[in-house]
Formats: sequence, C-alpha cells, structure tokens
Amino acid sequence: MQTTNPFELILSRSDQLQLSVNYLTDKTQKQSTKPTEDPDRLLDLTEAAQIVRKPVGTVRHYIHSRNLPATKIGKSYLIKFAELLKWVDEFKKDTGKPEVSARMLENRKRYCKS
Repeated sequence: MQTTNPFELILSRSDQLQLSVNYLTDKTQKQSTKPTEDPDRLLDLTEAAQIVRKPVGTVRHYIHSRNLPATKIGKSYLIKFAELLKWVDEFKKDTGKPEVSARMLENRKRYCKS
C-alpha cells in the first residue's frame, strides 16, 4: 500500500493556485491597457460618473437640469465620451462667471435661516 506525501499534495495545489493568479493578473493587465480614449465610445451612467468623479444620481441630475448631452435608451442613458469631455470643459468655464456666483448668493439669502 502506497501512501502519498501530504506535502507534495499541498505543493501541487499551491502551484495550481499560483498559475491561476498569474493568468488572472495577466488578463486584467491586458484589459486595462485597452485604449479608452475613443471619442465615439458610448458610456453608461456608472462609467460617466467615474470619469466625472460624481455619484450616478448627480450625473442623472446633470442630464436633466444642466443639459448634459445623453441619449435615453429604454430606462438607461448613454453618453458619448467626446461629448462628456466637451460638456465638462464648458461647465468649468460657466462656473467661473460672476452671474453664476450671484445666483448662488441670491439663493443662499433666500433659503438661509434667519
């Protein structure tokens, strides 16, 4: 009767695990190096929120109230990557105008507690 060494079994399984880890890390590195700068690429709300670094609800609010260009398909929205970047640049320019800050001050006076 031949018995197997338990350490050999452990070593063989750890080798299999290491091969699996190596394969998965190579696969994720290849996926992350894909070009994401395609201007015609369509983004869903979660991807757009990651780019803008805002919550998904805020991006949805931007679509409804601040004219973020988006196309509604079913119940979800799709945004072109180039249009999102263009909108962000315009939004940065608009927030520097004095009339925007005057409106903010007016709203603060209107809604502040006295």
